Amino acid sequence: MSGIRIGDIPDVKAIEALGLELLANSVYSKVKPDNVKFKQTVASLMGSKKGIVLVVVDDQDQPQGFLLGIVDDLFFSQERYGTDLAVYVREGYRHHAAKLLKQFVAWAKSKPKVAHIAMGVSSGIGDIDRVGRIYERLGMSRVGGIYVMEN
Repeated sequence: MSGIRIGDIPDVKAIEALGLELLANSVYSKVKPDNVKFKQTVASLMGSKKGIVLVVVDDQDQPQGFLLGIVDDLFFSQERYGTDLAVYVREGYRHHAAKLLKQFVAWAKSKPKVAHIAMGVSSGIGDIDRVGRIYERLGMSRVGGIYVMEN
């Protein structure tokens, strides 16, 4: 049955393919990806208490989406924050997106010293206002924006 679960090492290859889809359709489409670095980052998050990898899976338990998240120290405090590094869910599985985000928020809240949780839409993919409404339903407030310049 399709749903959401914690990602594990056997999922890394499928997450890599999903990551390439994400990049190809994002503002980062002209940036050359480093697949080895990406897979190392995903595996590192899986093995770290400060990281999480959640996957949206189909009826065959194959990843169709992912969320990479982390908690880290605020640069000005001993307290920490939780944030997403990347989120992508294929068409046909996006109805799981709200639950995916909610699961990440619950995980981040469970970590010690987390003062706040920040999530954004930095890829330029999808309906930004719709995603914003999902974040607001999770209890978040809009506090800024992201601006990009190619070099």
